[in-house]
Amino acid sequence: MHEYDLSDIEQRNQAAAEYALGCLSASEKAKVEALMAVSHDLQAEVEHWREVLDVFNTSLEPVKPSADVWKNINQRTKKTESIWSWKALAGFSFALMLSVGLFLQWPQNVEPENMAWVPLISNDKKEPGWIMNASVENQQITIESKYPVSMPNDTYYELWLMEDGHEPMSLGFLPDSGKKVIPFAKAWADRLLNCEVVVTMEGPKGAPDGYNMGPVSDKAKWKRVSF
Repeated sequence: MHEYDLSDIEQRNQAAAEYALGCLSASEKAKVEALMAVSHDLQAEVEHWREVLDVFNTSLEPVKPSADVWKNINQRTKKTESIWSWKALAGFSFALMLSVGLFLQWPQNVEPENMAWVPLISNDKKEPGWIMNASVENQQITIESKYPVSMPNDTYYELWLMEDGHEPMSLGFLPDSGKKVIPFAKAWADRLLNCEVVVTMEGPKGAPDGYNMGPVSDKAKWKRVSF
C-alpha cells in the first residue's frame, strides 16, 4: 500500500484527496489527522477536496449496488484485527509522536522548520485560550480562539513579538472568538520563529508603543515542527 510523504506538497495534497474520499489505511489516516491538528494548510486542502468531491453527491444519479457487491464488501470487512496489532500500534504511535513530540527538541540536522505553534493563556483546566500557528509556506500567522479566558471590564489581551535588540512589535488584540489571520513579509520568515511571543493586559486603545506595555499575562517560545 502506498505510503505518503506528508512533507512533500504534492503527496500531501494527494493524501488530502484520499482522506476526503475515505480511502486511506488506518495508519495513513492517523498520520493525516495528526498533522491536521497543527496544520491549517492541510485542513484547507482537505476542505477543498471535500467541496470538489461533493459534486458527485449532487450531480450523479444514485446507483443501487448489486448483491455481489455487498457480498464482497462483507467478506473483505469481516476480518478483524486486534487493537494491539503492529499496524494499529504503528498508526497510534505515529499520531502520538506528532502530538506529544511538539514539546520535544527536534534534532539539529532536520530540514528547516516550515511551521510552528504556541498555546497562549491557559485556563484553570490547563486548556489553551488561544492557539497561534505560523505557516512559513503561506507567510501568515493564524490565531484561533479555543477556550477564551475572561478579562476584567475594559481590559484586553494584546499580543507581541519580541526580538532581541528590537522594539517589541504588536500583533493587535487576541480575538474574542473565531480566527484572526495576519500575513507577514517573506523577509520575516526566519526572524519570526526566533521571536518570543508575549501577551500583555492593556486598555481599549492598546499599549502606546513596545516600550510602554502593560502587565505581562503570558510569554512563550514557538514550538517548531518539521515533517
